[in-house]
Amino acid sequence: MRPVTSAHNMQMRMLLVLFVLLLQPFALADTATPTETREAHGGHAILLEQYTATWCDSCATIDPWVTDFADSHSSRVERVALHPNDHDPFGNPLTTERIALKQVEHQLQLPTFWFDGQGELQGAVSQSLLENELRSAEANRADWIGMSVWWDSWENSPHDDIHRFHLNIDEDLPPDAIITVFRLETLEMTSEIANNGIDVHHDVATQMISFSPNGSVLDSFDGVHGWDISTGNLYSEGGIPVYTLETYGEVDGFVTVIEDNVGVRGAIGISNEEMPRKAENNRNLAMFFLVGAVSYTHLRAHETREDLG
Repeated sequence: MRPVTSAHNMQMRMLLVLFVLLLQPFALADTATPTETREAHGGHAILLEQYTATWCDSCATIDPWVTDFADSHSSRVERVALHPNDHDPFGNPLTTERIALKQVEHQLQLPTFWFDGQGELQGAVSQSLLENELRSAEANRADWIGMSVWWDSWENSPHDDIHRFHLNIDEDLPPDAIITVFRLETLEMTSEIANNGIDVHHDVATQMISFSPNGSVLDSFDGVHGWDISTGNLYSEGGIPVYTLETYGEVDGFVTVIEDNVGVRGAIGISNEEMPRKAENNRNLAMFFLVGAVSYTHLRAHETREDLG
């Protein structure tokens, strides 16, 4: 009977090893040193929400320079791109939720912009118009709530990378406050369906979670990877609340917003600085700028000849 017992023990050991290996992707974030750690501090930035779509032709001429606008004003504005959950491969139900908060009673054009949930701009806007609305939103922000965020990442090959996001708020929040965290990604079109010529789309909101100051989850839009949030990840360090979320896969950044019945009280973003912006593959737009530059050069040359003549 001893050979049978030995074989049974060996099987049990193999099952135990297999069980431990299966648990490794989930336990790694708790036991291993992060591959990368990032942090950001602030809260004074204005939240720029842009309603856009991969099939919108007018968006194709605006989206590239809006990305540049957000980058050049990175200390003042945090952009979140909202794609409709209708015939758009990057669409998400969270877009419907965010638009509903604006209490819009009319048909929205594409693109549409909001600064701190106000100052709705629709259609083919100009950069100067966005500049004016940004300054107006900053003037209307009576105060802001300070925040600090930390973002730890673990490479977990061959599984999805693990990301743990920590949020610390500098002051007590009113009971009606809502904390919202957006997960942002850079997404690339892989099909000609619903494609307006822009192959790469930046700052796409693919997940969103909203919770109250006591850590109760109010809304959660999980996207592909979902959020890992439990009772144990809202804790106190010297009376200061710290909120912790965990998610997986490729992430470009997170934007956190604090809102109450007055409006947006604070916004802060944190990004993966090692992932530079990719140039949009938009031949028509590139040709437009090239023709414009050549035309301008010829015009200046003609004016110069006239002046000399």
